[in-house]
Amino acid sequence: MSTGLRVLSVIVALFAGVLAWGYWRASTHAALNLRIEDYGMRTEGQRYGKAHGAAIEFFDADKASLATARSIEPYGYMQAFHPDARVQSCALYDGYEQRDAYARCFAVHSRWVADWAPRVRFARVTVGDCVLNDVPIVAKRSDSDWWLWWVPLPHVGGTPLGYFDIIVAIDSKACKVANK
Repeated sequence: MSTGLRVLSVIVALFAGVLAWGYWRASTHAALNLRIEDYGMRTEGQRYGKAHGAAIEFFDADKASLATARSIEPYGYMQAFHPDARVQSCALYDGYEQRDAYARCFAVHSRWVADWAPRVRFARVTVGDCVLNDVPIVAKRSDSDWWLWWVPLPHVGGTPLGYFDIIVAIDSKACKVANK
């Protein structure tokens, strides 16, 4: 084998290794977008509203509990919580001084999300007095940019992550699952 072919083979192998690592990282670490669309709060100007005072418990196909979530007030956004109460919410870390603590927290949470989110099938949703059991859940996964992680540009690349989007559609006034 000529020297040029060896060099090319090494470059191809290194590039394949870089891509393989990116794919592995995006498969094992993920961020989560979670929200409740409450169609019972429909107005003339909006299709749904944010559910305040809400809680969700997520279950797998065997009805084993995977995670819990609750609305963060007064904003009404949903945040998932690790079942082990010793693992704190990463939202506790804000500001420039706490960026290292946040990074360590997010490393734990991103591995946890990548583990449970693809397995979720049902939820128990509580909004005020309305409790809905066995709400079907589909976690939509996106990891289309994992292969760009090595690009050294400010708005491209970075550590690859998978992304999960979980949207729970309910009608809290009728206390039922809503069709979007």
